[in-house]
Amino acid sequence: MDTTLRLGRRRSAAWALVGGPAAVGLGLVAHLVSGGAAPPAGVLAALVVLVSLLASAVARAPVAPWMPALGSGALQQALHLAFTALAGPNGPLFPAAGHAHHGAVTTAPAGAVQAAPLDFHLLVVAHIAAALLTVLALTAAARAAASLRAPGSPQYAHEALPSAGIP
Repeated sequence: MDTTLRLGRRRSAAWALVGGPAAVGLGLVAHLVSGGAAPPAGVLAALVVLVSLLASAVARAPVAPWMPALGSGALQQALHLAFTALAGPNGPLFPAAGHAHHGAVTTAPAGAVQAAPLDFHLLVVAHIAAALLTVLALTAAARAAASLRAPGSPQYAHEALPSAGIP
């Protein structure tokens, strides 16, 4: 099997296993820290699967070294919008509790518990940090996958060399 193909498959598997949970988990933490609400667990699981599939596909494509960072930033923006839209009773699809961005006016029925307003600056910084940490996790996963030994392959480079009668 071609070494490049084998490394591409390893990187694809590593990114699928790490990319989805890292991006969605860190994005959720960023969203919660800045005052947002969490979507239901089923929605989070679906987002993890979708992002893992996307990461696996991107890992096989030839991309410039800076592209995963740009993609991770765009993904964090998309995840923020998904968390906001799908956050159950706190999202705009269900405006009962009034999730709002900085400067937005919220209305809630009398007696409803109003969510804490989002701190826009904290939101941006938290999602940028989540994007950068996701890229670091993907890089570490790709390096770990590349360093794995195939079964039966030599552990050290000198074991792969033919012996010329030298013990």
